[in-house]
Amino acid sequence: MSVLFLHWRSWWARLLGRLEPVVAPAPDMAEEERAPAATAVPAETSAAPAPAVVREARAVEDVATLLETVQLASLSSATPRLQADDAVRERMLAELQKLRQIPALQSLMQGFLRTISRDDVAVEEVLVAIGRDAALCVRVLRMANSVAIGSERRVEDLPTAVQLLGVVRVRKAAQALFTLRDAKRVAEGFDWRHLWVHALATAAIAEELERRLRPGDGSPIHLAALLHDVGKIVLSTLEPEAYRDVLILAWNDGGRLEKLERDRLGVDHREAGVVFAQQNELPELVVQAIAHHDNPAEAESHRLEVALIALANFLSKAHGLGFSGARLTADDGEWAEHPAWAVVREACGPVGDIEEMEEELGPFLSELKIELRSLRESV
Repeated sequence: MSVLFLHWRSWWARLLGRLEPVVAPAPDMAEEERAPAATAVPAETSAAPAPAVVREARAVEDVATLLETVQLASLSSATPRLQADDAVRERMLAELQKLRQIPALQSLMQGFLRTISRDDVAVEEVLVAIGRDAALCVRVLRMANSVAIGSERRVEDLPTAVQLLGVVRVRKAAQALFTLRDAKRVAEGFDWRHLWVHALATAAIAEELERRLRPGDGSPIHLAALLHDVGKIVLSTLEPEAYRDVLILAWNDGGRLEKLERDRLGVDHREAGVVFAQQNELPELVVQAIAHHDNPAEAESHRLEVALIALANFLSKAHGLGFSGARLTADDGEWAEHPAWAVVREACGPVGDIEEMEEELGPFLSELKIELRSLRESV
């Protein structure tokens, strides 16, 4: 069964209701791994995630992914600027207050999604909407055949595919496809498709963790996980040149991304994302995830969900699922030692052997990587 879509719930319901230098061919997926910056080895070709020990020893600096994201042929040296003063911060906050939408989110309001998000939508309407988009037709059929593995016949028509998958799963496939398709035009001079792949991976992993640790709860964790890094897109929309410099400096070990953002722009991506979410009246869980996914213990509400998103974000980076704009380093420690586990234990009680859980997640992560690569290739 298509693992990426297996446990997804109605994660856009609320949103839809409201509203140094190396040049190489870009890979299908980013391989962001913790390792000394001076060493480089070829990226792993297998879809299976490497064991933690191998990941710790392996150094993969996926310069090609960064170059594709910032739309440069090579990594020029970004020059550190003077620390942003109060005037810069006030200007940025004023600009953030005006920003109501970005293209990759506007795409979610397309007629297709408005149509199939209705509770009373008929299958015939869904089929007509899908039929207008060739890439979506291919995607839905591929998903249906993945679900139908082991059956005696191949799914070759859309009615059977939609019946097999269900309207909710088809809607999620469309949302992911449209978001990635529009990611290249979110901010001038940026291609944020790799970031959206990271966001989709984080969202899928967060739901899988929730299913394992708190089954049957059905919280809207997917939407919050998907938007946890939206502040990076917001900042690149408002200040593309400055944010490109910030990303390059962070990649070249010029400092932690958040500090560089504050030094250059007066705000970091978390604060920018919170302002954007509040201005657009997104759910409180989304706001808390944006603000505290690096430190769930500080969340004012929804602490467990934010902790699960933090853990999913870590795994997404560790297994090279997309590009978040910042790599894991030795300072980030190990997944089993992540401070978010304290919040999880507080809410759920004992969680068992965490390292064993990571191993058990291996097949899920491998399937997810394949699914995301397939999605990435379809746009």
